[in-house]
Amino acid sequence: MRRGTLVLLAGVLAGSAHAILIDDFTSGFAGATTTTAAYYNTASANSIGGFRYVDHQFSSNPLSRPIATEVASAVPGNMFIEAGSGVNGSVTLAWGGATSSASGSGLLNSSAFSGLGSLDFTNELNFEVGYVNNDQASTQLLMFVYDGANALSTTPLQNAAIGSGTLNFSLASFSGTADLTDVKIVGIALLLPSGNDITLTRVETEAIPEPATLAVLGLAAAAIARRKRK
Repeated sequence: MRRGTLVLLAGVLAGSAHAILIDDFTSGFAGATTTTAAYYNTASANSIGGFRYVDHQFSSNPLSRPIATEVASAVPGNMFIEAGSGVNGSVTLAWGGATSSASGSGLLNSSAFSGLGSLDFTNELNFEVGYVNNDQASTQLLMFVYDGANALSTTPLQNAAIGSGTLNFSLASFSGTADLTDVKIVGIALLLPSGNDITLTRVETEAIPEPATLAVLGLAAAAIARRKRK
């Protein structure tokens, strides 16, 4: 099989998957720096549901140092997250449409979100979270979803390696009672070690290959095998 045919097959293969973009952080420019619990929800054209919710939570903060988060217009494609020295805290990002108030102290519960319109994630294989500039290997992330009845499911925590990488959260790893055919909110919780910085770059799904995709993959594999035998 000629190289051009293999390229065509690869194109069909890539085009047949239906990944869902959650956020690429190229819109919704906003940020906050706080030393106490606070949240903000920003209109964001390129985020699923049109908004991005961020909250800062502190388990302890003996030095009164801040958590800072920002998506900046000067460097689009980055969600900067920084924890000050001595901070034992977390940052939650959620995508669930508009909220009952755009910002405030504390945090909002799931009933305060207008929702994503009953999204079905059962055709997705993984959630993928891309990151860069992670300072510490003890940074932990998990994914969560709420359904239309405000039932919750979460994944196990995963550690982000120092530097850059992608974390994959399998849909099969979610535990809880949320209906994945009726998703209202998608979110990420980040547990931040003292003094840690991490930058998120993209959140999206990886779709389960369709039968046609699998057939194309089989054809491509067979063609490669024939070429090797020649």
